[in-house]
Amino acid sequence: MYEYSSKFLNDIQRVTKTFQDLTKNNIVFTSVTGTVVDCNTLLFDSNVSLDYLRKLGFKNYFLFPLAVNCSLSGFFILDASHIDVDFIKLCGKYIETSLKEIISDKSNQIIILDPIEASKASSLAQSLNSILSISEAPTGAGVYPLPTNFTVNGNNAGDSSPSDIEKNIMMALKYINSNLEKSLTLENVSQKIYLSPSYLSRIFKNYFNDNFINYINLQKIALAQEKLIFTNTPINKLAHSVGFSQTSYFTKIFKQKVGMTPSKYRKYNSAIKKIYTIPRNLQWRSNKSVYEISKDFFNKNEISFKARDLNGYPYIYSINDLNDVRNKAGWVYTVDCSQPIIPASEINVFDRSVIQWIYTEKII
Repeated sequence: MYEYSSKFLNDIQRVTKTFQDLTKNNIVFTSVTGTVVDCNTLLFDSNVSLDYLRKLGFKNYFLFPLAVNCSLSGFFILDASHIDVDFIKLCGKYIETSLKEIISDKSNQIIILDPIEASKASSLAQSLNSILSISEAPTGAGVYPLPTNFTVNGNNAGDSSPSDIEKNIMMALKYINSNLEKSLTLENVSQKIYLSPSYLSRIFKNYFNDNFINYINLQKIALAQEKLIFTNTPINKLAHSVGFSQTSYFTKIFKQKVGMTPSKYRKYNSAIKKIYTIPRNLQWRSNKSVYEISKDFFNKNEISFKARDLNGYPYIYSINDLNDVRNKAGWVYTVDCSQPIIPASEINVFDRSVIQWIYTEKII
């Protein structure tokens, strides 16, 4: 998928304004991520954009798919109420020419595909969604279903479905996990993935049973634990390295999640030799346990592990050839940065955010 920059979206806005000024016909661009652009507006919330498009009242329109570098980028939606059908394709050529003239990055290959009649858009969207569901095409593969946040002849082509929400969450998680060492706020993350802050906050709460900031803090604290153990970085510099501008705030959050200050954690856990951190993904909405999610993670990442029955519960005693040694060393696990006292197979991950497996020469 083409990654949108603010410059790209501003260029798109210039195209819509130029077209509307010259032809006196409404045109809107909607991206595959739910962003809506017209000559006056940028909307990043797919729920808001649906309401917005409804208000436009297009009774007859055409969709012009935009491909950038051979990847579907979005659709121009043209109000064709006052345009002769014979001139529809000509409108597409005009949009394409305008894009090539206005977009400053000439390295991008820009193509406007043949228009799709509004009456055919709904069935096409359903077909593509079915194909993608069967093939389980991963996010970022460059192939996407038609956006479902527009109307066709006054009827919804399909409201925001669970798969749309999942794609938005996957984008958020991917960005967060790749940028944990930066300062992450609801506003700057939502801006990076082109969603509104209110929408991102809402889907996090509804989907993860946790608020956005708490999720961010848990991931950062888990990263900080690794840095505390495996580096000698001073606490103040370490706090900045995981995206906290104030050491005092970092210490407060760390103690809140772990139960001790960063300096005490470093002192009392110097015997830790290995940590595997498992951040939340979409699988955690299932009824899987910490043990099952951990198995999935190890298998996916080709990390060998061994488990045995202990008091009727599966117990992981070896990971990547680091084995339990009676009274000397062993594996323990934490959930959301604290150590439970019940077996991993008995803890559901539905409302949890991060798991860690820790090998220490002195059992914690």
